Amino acid sequence: MKLSKDQIQKIVLGVLAGLGVVYGYFTLLLFPLQASHNTTKKSIAALDPEIAKARAQLARDADVRQQAPLAQATLAQIDRMIPEGAPVAWFPTRIGEFFKTRGIDRATTRLNAEVAHPKLPGYRRITWGVEVPRAECLTLGTTIAALENEELLVSIESISIETQREEPDTQRVQLTLINMVKQ
Repeated sequence: MKLSKDQIQKIVLGVLAGLGVVYGYFTLLLFPLQASHNTTKKSIAALDPEIAKARAQLARDADVRQQAPLAQATLAQIDRMIPEGAPVAWFPTRIGEFFKTRGIDRATTRLNAEVAHPKLPGYRRITWGVEVPRAECLTLGTTIAALENEELLVSIESISIETQREEPDTQRVQLTLINMVKQ
C-alpha cells in the first residue's frame, strides 16, 4: 500500500501535532506541577518544627489550665496569711511580738527596700532589717528556726551575729528578712 502525498503530510502533521501535545503536556503541565509539588513538600517539612512547637505549647497550656485551680487556692491561702493595711504598720509589731514571746525582749525592725515580686503580679517583696541587740545563743537559734517555720511569707536573707566582749554568752544579731505582701 502506497500512501499519497496528502496522506503522508497528514501523518507527518499528525505526528508533529502529537509531539507538540506531548511537549506541551510536559513543559506546560507536568514540570510546573512537579515543581509546585516539590515546593509544597519543602514548605510542609519546614512547618513540622513549628507544628511540634505548637503542640508542645498546647500541652503546656493544658497543664496550666489543669493546675490553675491549685494555684488559685494557693493564692487565696497567701492572701489570707497577709494582714490588711500597710506593712509598715503591722510587720514591725508582728516581728517584735514574735521575738518577745520567745524570750528576746528587744527587736528593732526597719524597712530597707520594696520591689515588685518577679513571679507573682499584684504582690511585692519588702526587705526588712531586724536588729536584736542582745540574745542568748540557744534562744536565738530556736527563735530563728521558729521564724522560718511559722512565718511562711517571711524568709531570712542574711544573718549577722556578733559576740559581745562584756557578755560572751549573748550576741548582737542583725537579720535581713524578705516578706511578701499585696500591692
